[in-house]
Amino acid sequence: MRYSNNRATVLLLTVLSSLVIDLGASWTLGHIELGGTARIAVALAPVPAKIAVIALILQAIRRLDEFQKRVHFEAVTVAFLSTGVAVIVYGYLEKAQVAGPLNMGLIWTFMVFFYAIGYFIAKVHYK
Repeated sequence: MRYSNNRATVLLLTVLSSLVIDLGASWTLGHIELGGTARIAVALAPVPAKIAVIALILQAIRRLDEFQKRVHFEAVTVAFLSTGVAVIVYGYLEKAQVAGPLNMGLIWTFMVFFYAIGYFIAKVHYK
């Protein structure tokens, strides 16, 4: 994706802010004793930042030409479907007691990894 410097800076700062909020919420839920309502509020605190990141990425995608959109669409398709398969396989490994509980960070890692693979596949396909 091509960004202006200002847009790239805003996206980077939003992603970093989202990460800080995630880490803060995770730490708080793991280390501070809170009541039910407070725990729900802390658990939901990352949602606005995640929505902001989604909106910024969607804006960037909408500025791309049709070819670039197609490449990213194929990458997202590969990431979505491959992550689904990976989570199912991981679930079976968990049932077989050879893997620990699945955590959120691992799912995001799957998505980013498979997105990169999908992007590479699409770029090679269309060269």
